[in-house]
Amino acid sequence: MKYRLIFLMTGLFLIFQSAASAVTVRDVVITTKGLGSVVFSHGNHINKKGLANNCRACHDTIFDLKRKKHFSMAEMEKGKSCGACHEGKKAFSLKECARCHLTPEIRFKVKATGPTRFSHLLHRAASPDCGECHPSLFAAGRNKRVTMTEMEKGKSCGACHNSKKAFSVKDCSKCHPVRELVFEEKTTGNVVFSHTSHISLYRCTDCHTSLFPTTRSKAKVSMQAMEKGGSCGKCHEGKTAFGVQDKCELCHKM
Repeated sequence: MKYRLIFLMTGLFLIFQSAASAVTVRDVVITTKGLGSVVFSHGNHINKKGLANNCRACHDTIFDLKRKKHFSMAEMEKGKSCGACHEGKKAFSLKECARCHLTPEIRFKVKATGPTRFSHLLHRAASPDCGECHPSLFAAGRNKRVTMTEMEKGKSCGACHNSKKAFSVKDCSKCHPVRELVFEEKTTGNVVFSHTSHISLYRCTDCHTSLFPTTRSKAKVSMQAMEKGGSCGKCHEGKTAFGVQDKCELCHKM
C-alpha cells in the first residue's frame, strides 16, 4: 500500500509537471500607426536574469491580461507599461527606439533629380537618440514634402544640415545623384557634360536653377546663343572658364 501511494504521488507530480510545461507563451505583435509592427517576445523576457520564468513579475502588476490597453511613448517614459523596466537601469532605455521599432532605409522619388535615399542606419550611428528628430522634426510615418528653399530656412533636413551640425543642404550631390550627360550632335560628334568635374569646382546652385532647370530640357541652344552668354556661355566666356570659341575640341570630339 505504501509503495502504491508513492507511485500514485509520483504519477500525479509528473502529470502536473507535464501540464505546466504544456503552457505555451507566444510572441505578441503590436501594430502602431506610423512605426510599423513591434514584436514582444515572451521567450526572450522570461529567460532574463531576475525573472526566472516568473510570469507574475509582469502579470498582472504591469500588464493586465483582462484589460487590453495601448500606452503612448509619453506614458511609458513615466513608468507605465514597458517603461516600468526599460528605464536605462533594469533594461535598455526606451530612447533606444530601434531596439523595438523597425527603422527602414527610405527612398524618396524625386522627378527632377532622381531618387534620394535617407539612411536611418547612418543617422543612428551619428546620433542614436531618435528623439532628436522624432517627433519634433518628423512625425512617425509619412511626412509632407518640403522644398529645398524651405530646407535652406531650417525646415526638415535643413534643421541639422546647415554646414554646422552637418553638411549643408546646398551640397546637393551628397544626397541627389548626379550623372554624366551626353548631348547628341551629328555634325561635330556627341558632347559629354561632366557633372563630376564641374561640381569639383562649383556649387550646384551656381547653375541650378538660374541657368539650367533640374529636369533635362529638349530644347537645344545654338553656339551663337552661347557666344552671347546663353547656357554654357554664361561661364565659358574666357574669364570664368575657357571661352566657347576658344577650345572647341575640349567638348566636341571631332
